[in-house]
Amino acid sequence: MLICNTMMTSDLAKTPASRFATQLVMFSVLATGIGQSMTFTLLAPLGREVGFAEIQVGLIISCSSLVFTLASPFWGRKSDLWGRKPVLLLGMAGYTVGAALFAAVFTFGLRGLLSGMTLYLLVISARVLMASLMSAAPSAAAAYIADTTSAAQRVAGMGRLGAARTLGAILGPATCGILAAIGLLTPLYIGVAIALTSTILLVIVLQEPTPSTPRSTPRLKLKFFDKRYFPYILVGFLTFLSFSMVSQTIGFYIQDRFVLDGKDTAQAIGTGMMCAASMSFFAQAVLAGRLKMNPVRLMAVGLPIMMVSYGLLLFAGSIAVLVVFLGGLGLGVGMVSPGFTAGASLAVGPDEQGAVSGLVSACPAAGFVLGPILGTSLYQVDHTLPYLCALLLMLPLTLYVWRFARVERSRRL
Repeated sequence: MLICNTMMTSDLAKTPASRFATQLVMFSVLATGIGQSMTFTLLAPLGREVGFAEIQVGLIISCSSLVFTLASPFWGRKSDLWGRKPVLLLGMAGYTVGAALFAAVFTFGLRGLLSGMTLYLLVISARVLMASLMSAAPSAAAAYIADTTSAAQRVAGMGRLGAARTLGAILGPATCGILAAIGLLTPLYIGVAIALTSTILLVIVLQEPTPSTPRSTPRLKLKFFDKRYFPYILVGFLTFLSFSMVSQTIGFYIQDRFVLDGKDTAQAIGTGMMCAASMSFFAQAVLAGRLKMNPVRLMAVGLPIMMVSYGLLLFAGSIAVLVVFLGGLGLGVGMVSPGFTAGASLAVGPDEQGAVSGLVSACPAAGFVLGPILGTSLYQVDHTLPYLCALLLMLPLTLYVWRFARVERSRRL
């Protein structure tokens, strides 16, 4: 894999105003991370409260993830042409409106004003609308970080971006655990308010980073199988395919295994996902920068940790033990994520950062297209199958990355 070492260091990154602007970009990622993690935490108990089957809940995430996957590369290319700020603002505004509609539809459902297929189609429509516009935000945010970091700073920069997203995944379940006793929908409305605040701050403060090439320069559409970055795209997709199978069934798994009601399930899921996200945050915010690992090494260490964690979830005899094992899973994901993100960014030139950021942003969403359907379908057959399938998926991927790491090491020698 050829690593591009021509990435410029923007002078903007050194000024206090730029640091504050970067923090606001991170906050936008944090805001969407909070909202998304709230949705994932609450969707299983909410779905059962309004009468949705497990497979229907999985399809909600799959449909929105498919739209996110298809739209992310488009918005990534547009950020190369229009600039990072307008695309980021579009994504945040779209997320805010879509999340508000999603919460409102479920409000009508819980009150009995909507039901059956009408309710289900409106829930999917709200998520699809949100995904089609929200997909602009992570692509533009990652491209902004690429614009304002050097090649040597890229892993740490992408690690901090991932850490902001993961911190949202910590705060979201924590908020759900606290507020679920008030009402299952209360956290979702809190998430809408946070996203709206972030959007307003970006409008007021954020300035466009200086582009390395003119925005009007025509850019070719990046090919999905480009050998410069395809290994990183593959790792990103398969990592989140396995993770989505588990994350979209863990609520059912906890509720069925420990015989809990909807509110207790939401609180238990919140605790488990908060632990997972905390360990992921530690990996991205601390390990990715301080251990000075290159992107391939981060993936080579993180993938086997994920594989072992999937297996251990099957042996959790209590909620407390299950929470610990989810923490191990979060640690693995936290190492893999900055690895494939920074690796893909370093593999291309400055004028392709938006485009490759769009492809990279599509990886988790692409995993969530198939993962929830596959996971919930397997869960209906046997509660252990999603976790066994995730474990078996990680085995060849780990071997592939280890081989890739050896090839990269030999090229540097």
